[in-house]
Amino acid sequence: MTTTHTHSVGGRLLLCRRGRPVPRILLLLPLLALSPLPGSQAYAALPPSIPSEISPGEEASTPSGQPPSQGQSLRKPLLSQNLPTSNAAETVVYGEEPTPLAPWENSKWSLDSPEIWSDKLAASDTPANLMGTGHMHRKYQPMIGFWWMNMNMGPDYYQGSNAMNLNGLGAVQYGGKPVAMGNVNMFMAQYMPMLMMGITDNLTLMAMFPIWDKQMTMVGLPMGGYMHHGMGMGHAMGKNGLPLQMMPPGAEMGMTALGLGDVNFQAIWKVLDFHRNRLQMNYGFSVPTGSIDETMPDMAGHHVYPYDMQLGLGVPAFITAATYLGQSEDRHWGWGVQGYATIPVGRNSQGYAWGNSFTGTGWLSYNFTEAISLNFSGLGNYQGGIHGSNAVDQLSVRTAPFIAMPDIVAAWTGGEWAGVGLGVNVRMPGFASDGFQKIATSPQSALQGNFLTAQIVVPCYQSWNGVQYGMSWMTTVSWQWWY
Repeated sequence: MTTTHTHSVGGRLLLCRRGRPVPRILLLLPLLALSPLPGSQAYAALPPSIPSEISPGEEASTPSGQPPSQGQSLRKPLLSQNLPTSNAAETVVYGEEPTPLAPWENSKWSLDSPEIWSDKLAASDTPANLMGTGHMHRKYQPMIGFWWMNMNMGPDYYQGSNAMNLNGLGAVQYGGKPVAMGNVNMFMAQYMPMLMMGITDNLTLMAMFPIWDKQMTMVGLPMGGYMHHGMGMGHAMGKNGLPLQMMPPGAEMGMTALGLGDVNFQAIWKVLDFHRNRLQMNYGFSVPTGSIDETMPDMAGHHVYPYDMQLGLGVPAFITAATYLGQSEDRHWGWGVQGYATIPVGRNSQGYAWGNSFTGTGWLSYNFTEAISLNFSGLGNYQGGIHGSNAVDQLSVRTAPFIAMPDIVAAWTGGEWAGVGLGVNVRMPGFASDGFQKIATSPQSALQGNFLTAQIVVPCYQSWNGVQYGMSWMTTVSWQWWY
């Protein structure tokens, strides 16, 4: 960051220092009168709205009695601190375009400048569904957090974008075979501790440790009369010559998968920070710590592996994201966009690979005070289907006289959905490090740095490959502590 900023301001200095004595000096006197001479105050000619460079950790100050800069909002700004006036000279000097900041460098300018995107408001964190991937921290500033997400599925199945109930599912066939079981209830909950640390002002590292709790209840289907016309399960043989197990229509069977998912690590680079606009890039990877061995019986003597009930990908994956953030001059309004991609690498030990996934989110937030904000989001998700298949699932699909459940058909994976979200962010203004310094005289300051976010998302559109259980709604809640 300092390299870019110094060059921008340095260019200004070089221009100011070109008025050295030359022949016909008298013709240049008007120009020299407007330019600082070598050894004089180089920034004296700068407009008052552009601050001079300050050393790391030093706060910029506004000259007393200085009138407000032109174009300043008449609304009362949210941040009540005596902040310096600035036009973000560290990135924009006389209309020049900002250049990328170096992730290994720190800012030489006050991060509390009113021209810099503020990290001290309720809307400084993104909507809860982004799971903390859209914010950063200052140099050596740690954060601990905990996210809880619950996705409730159903009650309808979808064939493409067409919804159907269990009666419709009972009429569906794959390879000429009826479906034996369908979901009546399914949810996926994630409990995720997170650690973040600002390495520099322009670089934050994060680690996420997801714990999955996936549960589903399935009910037996009539299978188009298969069980009632002399071809009942008792007349067929399953694995190792064992008779197929009877599951009458309406009988229920449950499955639970609980455990650690794929741990992932990311680095967030602040690429640009100018005029209350910020651009960030995420680069990271996930480690295949989640189980891909979650099974349930298929009534044909096999223990099949429903793809959507596994806890991980089974392979490493690359993670990348781009986030744009913006704030209004008075800090009441905020907005942002993020694109987030996960790219699995190769096939896992079960013989299949999930396709790439991409999630796009855009949001608008309003800060009622420094402590509370409301956000409205639009988001969409694309999930690539599975390549290859689990050998046991494929054996069940190929040899059983029915399809045990839609969840074991590799061709029936992947799809897309879009929805809207409504969320709220609540925080105690400031950072915990500031609160600890005032705790003796102000005990409530001990709460500074605590941050709560919550959001509910409902789908407006969904389309799935083959036949899959649809999404109903998703909620996300988080607690964070910003030191």
